[in-house]
Amino acid sequence: MKIFTVALCTAVFLAAPAFALTRDFTDFSVDLPPGWTVKREGRTTAFTAPDGTASMQVAVELLTRVDGMNAEELAEAYAAELNGSRPVMVDNDPNYYSFTFKSPDGTDSEASVVVAGSNFYLITVSGRHKDMAGLVESLLLSIL
Repeated sequence: MKIFTVALCTAVFLAAPAFALTRDFTDFSVDLPPGWTVKREGRTTAFTAPDGTASMQVAVELLTRVDGMNAEELAEAYAAELNGSRPVMVDNDPNYYSFTFKSPDGTDSEASVVVAGSNFYLITVSGRHKDMAGLVESLLLSIL
């Protein structure tokens, strides 16, 4: 029986796709899929797909820097700046708003503003890639 269990576990391990590597940053973590690149500049981190078809940027700021604005007000300000849609609350959470916009190159993009603890996060996603949903989910799980 032990040999069967070891053989089954080995077969499952070998058949499984490459797994993401958890990367920890100061204010969040993500499960980074294989081949994605990371570039940090100050409190902004950019993640780019291996084929360049998609990207995610995470900017983290202290709430004290925005004079007490709440998530809705922050989302409205960023939506106006990016010529985006009207922000909507996500999952009935007053600390989480999202809106859509077109990036300068015309790519359909989405931005989210999340207030958590003493920080707010501006998360922008542009393009499409099969790994994007997992990347975004791991980020949100680390900050919500």
